[in-house]
Amino acid sequence: MALSYPIVMVVMALAVGPREAGDLQDVASSFIAAVMLVIALPTSWFLSFDFIDVSRTTVVIFGAVTSLPLWYLLGTALAVRSETWGRWLRRYVTIALVWTLANLGVLAVVAMLTG
Repeated sequence: MALSYPIVMVVMALAVGPREAGDLQDVASSFIAAVMLVIALPTSWFLSFDFIDVSRTTVVIFGAVTSLPLWYLLGTALAVRSETWGRWLRRYVTIALVWTLANLGVLAVVAMLTG
Protein backbone atom coordinates (compact mmCIF):
# COMPACT_ATOMS: atom_id res chain seq x y z
CA MET A 1 0.00 0.00 0.00
CA ALA A 2 2.86 2.39 0.74
CA LEU A 3 3.92 2.37 -2.90
CA SER A 4 0.46 3.20 -4.24
CA TYR A 5 0.94 6.99 -4.31
CA PRO A 6 4.24 7.06 -6.22
CA ILE A 7 3.18 4.27 -8.57
CA VAL A 8 -0.10 5.98 -9.48
CA MET A 9 1.69 9.28 -10.05
CA VAL A 10 4.36 7.63 -12.21
CA VAL A 11 1.73 5.84 -14.31
CA MET A 12 -0.10 9.14 -14.78
CA ALA A 13 3.16 10.85 -15.74
CA LEU A 14 4.13 8.14 -18.21
CA ALA A 15 0.70 8.22 -19.84
CA VAL A 16 1.62 11.56 -21.39
CA GLY A 17 3.96 11.46 -24.38
CA PRO A 18 6.39 14.40 -23.93
CA ARG A 19 8.13 13.89 -27.27
CA GLU A 20 4.95 13.98 -29.34
CA ALA A 21 4.13 17.08 -31.33
CA GLY A 22 0.88 18.70 -30.39
CA ASP A 23 -0.92 21.83 -29.35
CA LEU A 24 -0.53 23.92 -26.20
CA GLN A 25 -2.60 21.47 -24.15
CA ASP A 26 -0.15 18.66 -24.95
CA VAL A 27 2.79 20.83 -23.85
CA ALA A 28 1.02 21.65 -20.57
CA SER A 29 0.20 17.97 -20.03
CA SER A 30 3.84 17.03 -20.57
CA PHE A 31 5.00 19.70 -18.12
CA ILE A 32 2.49 18.59 -15.48
CA ALA A 33 3.53 14.96 -16.03
CA ALA A 34 7.17 15.89 -15.44
CA VAL A 35 6.24 17.73 -12.24
CA MET A 36 4.21 14.74 -11.02
CA LEU A 37 7.13 12.43 -11.75
CA VAL A 38 9.53 14.60 -9.73
CA ILE A 39 7.04 14.74 -6.84
CA ALA A 40 6.46 10.98 -6.88
CA LEU A 41 10.13 10.10 -7.43
CA PRO A 42 12.05 12.88 -5.67
CA THR A 43 15.47 11.41 -6.46
CA SER A 44 14.95 11.61 -10.24
CA TRP A 45 16.04 15.27 -10.34
CA PHE A 46 19.66 14.15 -9.78
CA LEU A 47 19.79 13.28 -13.48
CA SER A 48 18.84 16.80 -14.57
CA PHE A 49 22.40 18.10 -14.63
CA ASP A 50 23.63 19.26 -18.05
CA PHE A 51 26.65 16.99 -18.16
CA ILE A 52 24.51 13.84 -17.77
CA ASP A 53 22.95 12.72 -21.04
CA VAL A 54 20.13 10.34 -20.20
CA SER A 55 16.91 9.19 -21.75
CA ARG A 56 13.43 9.43 -20.30
CA THR A 57 13.50 5.71 -19.48
CA THR A 58 16.74 6.09 -17.54
CA VAL A 59 15.28 8.91 -15.44
CA VAL A 60 12.17 6.89 -14.61
CA ILE A 61 14.10 3.72 -13.78
CA PHE A 62 16.68 5.58 -11.66
CA GLY A 63 13.91 7.48 -9.86
CA ALA A 64 11.94 4.31 -9.19
CA VAL A 65 14.94 2.32 -7.97
CA THR A 66 16.02 5.08 -5.58
CA SER A 67 12.66 6.57 -4.52
CA LEU A 68 10.33 3.60 -4.10
CA PRO A 69 12.39 2.23 -1.19
CA LEU A 70 11.97 5.63 0.53
CA TRP A 71 8.17 5.46 0.14
CA TYR A 72 8.22 1.84 1.35
CA LEU A 73 10.21 2.78 4.45
CA LEU A 74 7.78 5.63 5.11
CA GLY A 75 4.84 3.23 4.88
CA THR A 76 6.57 0.74 7.16
CA ALA A 77 7.35 3.41 9.75
CA LEU A 78 3.72 4.53 9.68
CA ALA A 79 2.55 0.93 10.06
CA VAL A 80 4.67 0.49 13.17
CA ARG A 81 3.13 3.61 14.73
CA SER A 82 -0.48 2.98 13.65
CA GLU A 83 -2.86 0.68 15.47
CA THR A 84 -5.37 0.27 12.61
CA TRP A 85 -5.36 0.42 8.82
CA GLY A 86 -7.67 3.40 8.94
CA ARG A 87 -5.21 5.40 11.00
CA TRP A 88 -2.35 4.32 8.74
CA LEU A 89 -4.30 5.37 5.65
CA ARG A 90 -5.16 8.78 7.13
CA ARG A 91 -1.53 9.41 8.06
CA TYR A 92 -0.26 8.21 4.68
CA VAL A 93 -2.72 10.35 2.72
CA THR A 94 -1.88 13.34 4.92
CA ILE A 95 1.85 12.90 4.32
CA ALA A 96 1.34 12.41 0.58
CA LEU A 97 -0.80 15.56 0.37
CA VAL A 98 1.63 17.62 2.44
CA TRP A 99 4.52 16.35 0.32
CA THR A 100 2.72 17.25 -2.91
CA LEU A 101 1.62 20.68 -1.70
CA ALA A 102 5.08 21.48 -0.34
CA ASN A 103 6.67 20.61 -3.70
CA LEU A 104 4.11 22.66 -5.60
CA GLY A 105 4.73 25.54 -3.17
CA VAL A 106 8.47 25.39 -3.79
CA LEU A 107 7.87 25.33 -7.55
CA ALA A 108 5.57 28.35 -7.23
CA VAL A 109 8.17 30.30 -5.24
CA VAL A 110 10.91 29.43 -7.73
CA ALA A 111 8.65 30.44 -10.62
CA MET A 112 7.82 33.72 -8.91
CA LEU A 113 11.50 34.47 -8.23
CA THR A 114 12.60 33.68 -11.78
CA GLY A 115 9.73 35.58 -13.35
